[in-house]
Amino acid sequence: MKQLLILFLCSFSATALMAQGQISGKIIDKSNGETLVGAAVQIEKTTIGSITDIEGNFSISVAPGKYNLIISYISYQTSKVEVEVKANEVAYVNCVLEPSSGMELAEVIIVATQERSSATTLLIERKKAAQVSDGISADLIRKTPDRTTSDVLKRVTGASIQEGKFAIIRGMNDRYNAGYLDGALLPSTESDRKAFAFDVVPANLIDNLLIIKAGSPDLAGDFGGGVIKINTKSVPDKFTQNFSIGAQMHSLTTFKDFLQFKRYGGEALNIYGNQRDIPNFTEGALKSSSTFPSSEEKTKFAALTKTFNNDWSNSNVSAAPNSRLAYSIGFPIRLSETQKIGVIAALSYANTRKVSEGIINTYDGSGQVANFADRTSSQNVSTGGIFNINYVGSKTQINFRNLVNINTDNNSVARTGMGNIVDGIEVQNLANLINYNRLYNSIVSAKQIIGDNFMTVNASVNYSNVNRKVPDYRIVNYTRSSGEPTFGLSLGDFFNSSSGRFASKLNESIFGGSLDLAKHFDTEKVKTEVKVGYFYQMRDRAFSSRSFVYNGVAPANPTYNPATDLSDKNISTGGLYLVEKTSNDLAYYQGKSNLNALYFAIDQKFQEKLRAVYGLRYEDMDINVSNQKLNTQTADIKKASLLPSINLCYSLSDKINIRADYFASVNRPEFRELAPFAFYVFDKNAEIKGNKNLQIATLNNYDVRFEFFPTGGQLISAGAFYKTISNPVELSIDVTQPFTTFTYNNEKSAKIYGLEFEIKKNLEFLGKAKLLSNMSVFANLALVKSALNFDAGSQSKADRPLQGQSPYVVNLGLQYENHDNGWFGSVVANRVGRRIAFVGVDPKFGNTRQDIYEDPRTVIDLQVGKNIKNINIKLTLGDILHHDLVYYQDVDNSGGYTKAKGANADRQMFLYNNGFTSSLTVGYTF
Repeated sequence: MKQLLILFLCSFSATALMAQGQISGKIIDKSNGETLVGAAVQIEKTTIGSITDIEGNFSISVAPGKYNLIISYISYQTSKVEVEVKANEVAYVNCVLEPSSGMELAEVIIVATQERSSATTLLIERKKAAQVSDGISADLIRKTPDRTTSDVLKRVTGASIQEGKFAIIRGMNDRYNAGYLDGALLPSTESDRKAFAFDVVPANLIDNLLIIKAGSPDLAGDFGGGVIKINTKSVPDKFTQNFSIGAQMHSLTTFKDFLQFKRYGGEALNIYGNQRDIPNFTEGALKSSSTFPSSEEKTKFAALTKTFNNDWSNSNVSAAPNSRLAYSIGFPIRLSETQKIGVIAALSYANTRKVSEGIINTYDGSGQVANFADRTSSQNVSTGGIFNINYVGSKTQINFRNLVNINTDNNSVARTGMGNIVDGIEVQNLANLINYNRLYNSIVSAKQIIGDNFMTVNASVNYSNVNRKVPDYRIVNYTRSSGEPTFGLSLGDFFNSSSGRFASKLNESIFGGSLDLAKHFDTEKVKTEVKVGYFYQMRDRAFSSRSFVYNGVAPANPTYNPATDLSDKNISTGGLYLVEKTSNDLAYYQGKSNLNALYFAIDQKFQEKLRAVYGLRYEDMDINVSNQKLNTQTADIKKASLLPSINLCYSLSDKINIRADYFASVNRPEFRELAPFAFYVFDKNAEIKGNKNLQIATLNNYDVRFEFFPTGGQLISAGAFYKTISNPVELSIDVTQPFTTFTYNNEKSAKIYGLEFEIKKNLEFLGKAKLLSNMSVFANLALVKSALNFDAGSQSKADRPLQGQSPYVVNLGLQYENHDNGWFGSVVANRVGRRIAFVGVDPKFGNTRQDIYEDPRTVIDLQVGKNIKNINIKLTLGDILHHDLVYYQDVDNSGGYTKAKGANADRQMFLYNNGFTSSLTVGYTF
């Protein structure tokens, strides 16, 4: 309590000082974009001033008024910046210092305004980056309707989102991308694919997001599309609090019928008890010793079944509007002129409901076997928060960053249709699937300058945990054959085609650490930095699942409501009971991996024109997947990789760059992809299983790019890339299985190449009107093509693209912001070309097992808002066009989805409709 009181008093003191005003900013080197440590910043004709810290930042408290800042540093030209300070506000001054030539005999003072200085800094930081990259800042995020990180990602050049949360970059699907959160390498969050679900990080917690598209020795070597770096909010320069509340209406959902199964206390806040857990009982106690259980076994099975949660109560409720809450607080604590501590904490909560209707058509080698119509009521509850502490001294920086986020998806599906078209079997099903996903990420990092800039040391340790579980996945299946008047409860041996229960648990811990040393060796014409480093990551995953089906005697007169038909009163020796169908060889796996990496890099700058970053990364990976139940080994991969890279950037002028990059990389199988576990995906009426024979893919990547920075944050760029891949991994249909099954396979090789264009431009060049100066446009376009080579005997279609590759990705946006009256607004559009979602076979090997494409859809979002002093109001319309999401087989080879009927008409596999949303958010900054 005493420590909290001291902390509060310190923050209160800082707030009291802010009642005057403050000048804060960053000083950087114009030649290389690096921060300058120890630069002097002084109010002209006074003794008031500050020295920049290890981040190049400074802060000065002054009375409101207009001032001239004198900024100086040894061997650099002095700069004078005009700045105006207002009461209780921070005036930001980001300044660029230019190295002196050593020939000047008199002091040179460069005069700039506050606005010009900040704009120049943004220009330098982007222009001087070592690699080809694209990104988006918190400021731009604020101007879009985006609610999660996955929404933000689709605004970046060459990036798109699949299934609302998985990133595809440059036409390469989610498994080819790596993610970092506050400097920690992210694991896969999924139990069924190698992917990170980016919807788990709320957009309001992001400070900036960067996609690096070219490798370097200090980056992870397991990627091919891009490295996605997410940084959560940094520490503010003054005491600040922000609270926002929002409500959202969905056109197909709000105030309409919403199917909801039994809920328990706390679940609305992602607090889960044990009410849904499978009860504890002796292993094998629900397994029958023969095909037909004995009377004694039936009695035992019935008794154990009654220990399960058999409350299947469900009802249609009126869906309330979606809600969202967010709160953040941050403050600095100044210990001395060169030392400070910053603290920021943020919380977020979102409760989102959505009703959609879908069509699922299932085919085997002979033709169509099933046709379903689904009505899905899905609810997502997301709770999360961050807590970051940052200490900054003159030569030391220590960061402690923490993020926790819990996402729960509760999906209730009512299904009707034909379960077996050939035999004329009609179905009437209900399913309830809950996915609980918790992510915790913590990292401690330190930066230390040794001596008088003799050497820089960076070190970090991090811990992450992913906890994912399906506590009780329930399916009840009612069927009737042709000519029968009523439906009957379907009982059988398979969870996916009868009535049953399923549960799974995944828990993964990740430990990591890194150590980097950097040393400068500068001459008059060449500046050289040599970096060496070590990286370690250990992952430990345990997965288990259990499957149960109902056997016995079904109720003679079913009510078609599982709350009655599967209740305790119908569970008995002569009635219903559960039988466990868990297969010990398929339902369990444990994954362990150890990654050790060493790297050596040289960063050289030749007379401020050419920058070359080159080096070598060595990665030694050990991946092991085993079955802890049977004490058997499924896969054991041990392989070391040498990954060279070179990044070149030549500055034709202060505003023009030409870049060229090469890097080698790898793409390793994920635990889940190697494990033989099979999972039934209800909304696809299909199973997904692993393949223990997967091989590591290797890539060679090439990039060139032209960049033009007119002024400030404006940009015009054009680039091209080319990649070759050996052993690419794809998700494809397993035609050897009678039931639709997707699995992972290597192809022989692939190449992928494309062009990228981007423009961010203010419209003031069109005229002198104030309206134009407040408007800006951004647009980016990626054109991508790929081709594959197959091993002899492959059944793949010869000319198909790589799975997930779209021929184009386009983003368009128009933004308006008037600082004088507080009005702002934007309209943004996104469209992704058609892409293969699931790989099939050439029609000659199975006409109904062809590649399954995702049809393009255009998404347009609109936002308008106003700032009224400390209040921020935003009205958002999302997915205005709300086009259907369609997956199909291109039977007529037209290159698009054809709705016409007939023998050669395209085959619709899955269809999901989408409504539009309208949201109102009000925020208040204290």
